Amino acid sequence: MQNPNRRAFMASVGAFSLFPVFGSEAAPACITSGLPRFAPNRLTVDCATRVNFANYRKNSAYQGLAGCVSMTYVTGRYGAFPAGNLFLFPWLNAAGMKFGAAKDWGAVMPISLDKSVPAAPIRGWTAPLDESFCRFVIEAPAGSFIGFRVDAPFPGKDSPTRPWRINVSKLADGAPIGIEWTSANLNRRWFGGSQWIPPTNDCQGDAWRALIIDGLTQASVGHC
Repeated sequence: MQNPNRRAFMASVGAFSLFPVFGSEAAPACITSGLPRFAPNRLTVDCATRVNFANYRKNSAYQGLAGCVSMTYVTGRYGAFPAGNLFLFPWLNAAGMKFGAAKDWGAVMPISLDKSVPAAPIRGWTAPLDESFCRFVIEAPAGSFIGFRVDAPFPGKDSPTRPWRINVSKLADGAPIGIEWTSANLNRRWFGGSQWIPPTNDCQGDAWRALIIDGLTQASVGHC
């Protein structure tokens, strides 16, 4: 089943398609690529992402989630996806890897917005998590995505010395989440050379953060 908000989002994407990469104008800090002057109304959330989020809630002691958003229409080895789709895929931490490679974590990878196939989680930090998902799971061009990481809430209050980390107190399922807004390689071209999605209107970073948090809220509602 497709996200009920997809029609509204695709209408906004249709408007963006009149311009290269979502927009022809960009703030000075974004001249390397050019973000939109305004963000889409809402991200689409594919069914695989919803399944992976539900499994993460059951196994949060053993895994986190690599997060990506497609910034253009992308075609991977196994399927094609519209601009503005949220992807979440599990990675195993040290505790999770102790179970060995034979354990079935119920992870799935998307082959369309409403179809998926079983897939093994990313094991550890052998490469950047978001980039590993793009390159080795769906096998799509990594340059077409922005990235972040989802994990358990960070201890203590949000630190002003680490503005790339935030805690969201409650999603739609009533539980909190921690978000690390950094990406080793994916975010620079979209956010004026910055590895992390800024919390300000620089490159519309605050709008993209809000969109992603809303996407996580959608994902937390449950299976498709």
